[in-house]
Formats: sequence, C-alpha cells, structure tokens
Amino acid sequence: MILNIKYFGVLAELTKKKEEQLVLEEPNMTVNSFKSKMESAYQEMQSVSYTIAVNQAIAGVDTTLNDQDVIAFLPPYAGG
Repeated sequence: MILNIKYFGVLAELTKKKEEQLVLEEPNMTVNSFKSKMESAYQEMQSVSYTIAVNQAIAGVDTTLNDQDVIAFLPPYAGG
C-alpha cells in the first residue's frame, strides 16, 4: 500500500518534510495504528497536538487506510 503523507505547520518543522510517500506492507491499517507508527518514526510528534485527515476529510481513529490515500497531519488551528 502506498500512502502520500503531507505535514503542515509545526509538524512539517518537526519532521523536516512537507510531504513524503510511504510504502507499507500492513493491510487494513487504521488511522490509529498509522499514527502510532509515525510517532515511533518521528518521536517529537508525541508532544504535539494534531489532527489527521484522510483524502481531505478529518478521520476517526478507526478509519481504514487504502492504497494511494493522502494523509495530512494538521496542527491545531485558530482563526477569527
């Protein structure tokens, strides 16, 4: 499964990347298990609050990832 990952704000600074493509062998991976995998790779992410979107929609932790999904790591946002 190929996933296209995008990082925004402080998460781009922590990972030193704006985007990357990952090839994963695990089938039926959920957002929650993917989050754990990414926090193991980028341990600094554990101390930051963020939201995960899959294909431009905020995803729940039980959302199953599919081949060619676009995963966005979004920092907290504020506006007025």
